[in-house]
Amino acid sequence: MTRKSLSPLLLALAALLCHAGAADAAPAVAWLWDGARLPAWSTPEAAVLQRHILLSGDTALTRPRQRWPAMPASTRVTPVLHVEVSTVNPPIDIESRRAMIVRAMLEAAGASTSGWVQLDMEAKPSQREFYRSLVRQVRAQLPPDVKLSVTALAWWCRSPAWLDGLAADEVVPMFFRMGRDNAPLRAIIEQSPATLHASCRAGSAGFSPQEPFAPQVHERYRKTYWFDRYAWKRGATASSPQPKASP
Repeated sequence: MTRKSLSPLLLALAALLCHAGAADAAPAVAWLWDGARLPAWSTPEAAVLQRHILLSGDTALTRPRQRWPAMPASTRVTPVLHVEVSTVNPPIDIESRRAMIVRAMLEAAGASTSGWVQLDMEAKPSQREFYRSLVRQVRAQLPPDVKLSVTALAWWCRSPAWLDGLAADEVVPMFFRMGRDNAPLRAIIEQSPATLHASCRAGSAGFSPQEPFAPQVHERYRKTYWFDRYAWKRGATASSPQPKASP
């Protein structure tokens, strides 16, 4: 990066930090996977991976978080359960794993200080009915004072069968790592958001500083979650959750 380009970048970051600190600014929450640091702007609230479950073939491997991130006692924590469904070796009987997932979600809810718990599960189309019934069961078994957040693949936002009547208190579409549909999905998100499912338009959404949108896209949402591939350990990336879109 040249010295000539550095000053405008710093000015942009400073402006964004001021916006994030404004009283009426939408909350921005960092996702903290293993090894991630808590960025200063996410001190009020963080979404912290608590457990990872891998469903593959006839096995189900579970791995609890190795080390809890350093954070102030005042930080509100939303525990996250990540359920990975192998695409190379799909689970033979995913239904048999239901009780394990529900139990892990209830355990995660017990560690919540934000009043939320989050299920991060990328189900395949053939697993859609299982996923929807799983969300319904988790919501029914959670304490009434704990709200259920679920992440959603971006392409689900174009399919009512995934999201109509989903028994979650919050749906968080992930507008990053969108694979081979990245270009058309970005175009929809940027230019025709009204065609997205209602759950994906204005409530909450997930972004990445490595795949930025124009600020007006972020500003549609009442709450944003942020995933950083560098675990919030690199310079400017850790300073602001909402970098400017590339020219």
